[in-house]
Amino acid sequence: MTQALLFKQLFVYLLPFNFLVGEYSLGMQYRFHEEWAADLTFGYQDAIEGSPQAELYQDVMRQGAFYYSGPVAKLSVLSLVPRGPNPLRTDYNQLELGYRYLGFDSLDFMDEEEAGKMFNITERMHAVNVSWKAGYIIIPREVFEMNGFVGFGLQMRFKETTVNSYGYNFDAHQFDKNETTNALQFVPLFHAGVKIGLKTRLPEQP
Repeated sequence: MTQALLFKQLFVYLLPFNFLVGEYSLGMQYRFHEEWAADLTFGYQDAIEGSPQAELYQDVMRQGAFYYSGPVAKLSVLSLVPRGPNPLRTDYNQLELGYRYLGFDSLDFMDEEEAGKMFNITERMHAVNVSWKAGYIIIPREVFEMNGFVGFGLQMRFKETTVNSYGYNFDAHQFDKNETTNALQFVPLFHAGVKIGLKTRLPEQP
């Protein structure tokens, strides 16, 4: 397929590896120029704390907090130059701006310093990230495509945490607290995954 046939093309895809950490999303990429495309992804982060996949991820990566849930949106611009003039010889480079509104309601957490003491906590978090991803076409077809990517980014998290109550003997509801604190946190990100989807060329405008 020539570059001309790829112009004005729509690619609708899923990110199946994200399912393992509870993120379910659908992406749409529009190639508006031979070498440029815009990408929009909407999704939902589900709370999977206690699930087998969460336990596996925690065992392998030694990290992970899976009690958050909420909507996810990502907006990107891609430079599409197959085996382009860069040391990594990528098929595309993607600059992404992402936003997540996550939280949890009335969960119990154990005090790390005092055995038997519990807190009941509610939290809301706005998370904004800027990321770069390098991508490679794994299976190029006229209608079907699979591509893989790796990358890194930086995320800013603004958390509003409310301690609703606390108690002893593993009962978090003995004493009302209703104390709210705010915190700003910067977190480095690492990205890796695949996009699997279908392509179609949009009709020419009359």
